[in-house]
Amino acid sequence: MKFKNRRGFTVVELLVYLAVIIGILMINLMLIKVVEAGNPSERIFWNSFDSAWNRMIMNAKAEDIYYRVSIRDTDVTFYPMYARRHAGPIRSEHIKVPSSMHVRSIKTLTATDDGFTAPTTVIWLDQEGHVKYDQKIQMGWSGYRVEKR
Repeated sequence: MKFKNRRGFTVVELLVYLAVIIGILMINLMLIKVVEAGNPSERIFWNSFDSAWNRMIMNAKAEDIYYRVSIRDTDVTFYPMYARRHAGPIRSEHIKVPSSMHVRSIKTLTATDDGFTAPTTVIWLDQEGHVKYDQKIQMGWSGYRVEKR
């Protein structure tokens, strides 16, 4: 029995075709994950900022003190300012800003012992001057929110 001229794919050819397509999709997904991971020094900076912010909140509530937060190109500093009483010295904290980003304008915030500060937006730029992050600091202990652009 002879087969006539076949037009189409065999099962093996379809499986190979699907394997190639799936391989290309997997490579693209891995590349997207790498790009989204971003700069590790920036992740470390945001984790350090979050830790310092939470320590500021706990110290302010426990010790009845307020804080001055200075945000500059090179560093972010949390300065404790004694209000009513203090149990002992609380050190200021300095967090180094990674070289891949800088702040558009220097900001100084004051967080009172009850957590209130003026609502502020800090704009972080990349090395080329494009907006990289919007950091919105809100009143009360609700804290801040960072949005990546």
